[in-house]
Amino acid sequence: MTLSYINLLLGLLLLAVPGYLIYIYDRQKLHKAVKAVVRMAVQMSAVGAGLWFLYRYDSVWLCLVWLALLVVAAAFLIVSRTNMPSRVLMLPACVAMFVSVLAVSTYVLYGVLRPEDPMSTRWLVPVMGVLMAHVLTTTIHGVRTYFDSLRQDSLPYYTLLGNGATRLQALAPYITRALRSLMVPAIGNFSIMGLFVMPMLLSGLLIGGMKPVEAVLAFVAIMFAAVTASVLSLLLTLWLSDRKSFNRQGRLTIDSKQQ
Repeated sequence: MTLSYINLLLGLLLLAVPGYLIYIYDRQKLHKAVKAVVRMAVQMSAVGAGLWFLYRYDSVWLCLVWLALLVVAAAFLIVSRTNMPSRVLMLPACVAMFVSVLAVSTYVLYGVLRPEDPMSTRWLVPVMGVLMAHVLTTTIHGVRTYFDSLRQDSLPYYTLLGNGATRLQALAPYITRALRSLMVPAIGNFSIMGLFVMPMLLSGLLIGGMKPVEAVLAFVAIMFAAVTASVLSLLLTLWLSDRKSFNRQGRLTIDSKQQ
């Protein structure tokens, strides 16, 4: 399938209907709508250029560089959304997301999907992209729940420490809360994904040449893999950030965001 500039223009004509309705009923929003369309076009052009480069050279190392760039951008977002110091969370989040996404993607490609060339850009980029999107949103929820609980309700933690519990035992209730904040929405979203996300992913798999049954099984495997990668990313982030979050006596050393 090839798209010419004429086909692209014909596709853009579809915007004429909503654009006309906005112009008739709410002209004040027309400027915002045009800005949104232009912004989307610029973003999609940048993404398209990046994907063209990746697919053009089809290198595992370029895919890993692409994943690393995504991870760094995601870590900045996690730091800003969780109100945490970057010195505490930036590096742990980068390492945790990179390792978890890469490990789970490799398992899915080699152990579950098993295409002819698992390490090709055609397979690496879509699988890692889906996992990365899920890991980002769930890690934000989990990390924020964990540290907010410690800041606002630290008495049980210090009580357990004072009664001889190890730091891991004292932190167990807070880790459980973080995992619950990650798992409950993820499990609840499975039905929503099946109704709304599944058709989009399946369309891509079917267009790519997969048989319908294989496409459904691949979708289910990727969704399960996304939850697994999210859990691994959260646990690794909390473990790696532990040293800078507590002093040697086990006291929490972060109360507010400090750069």
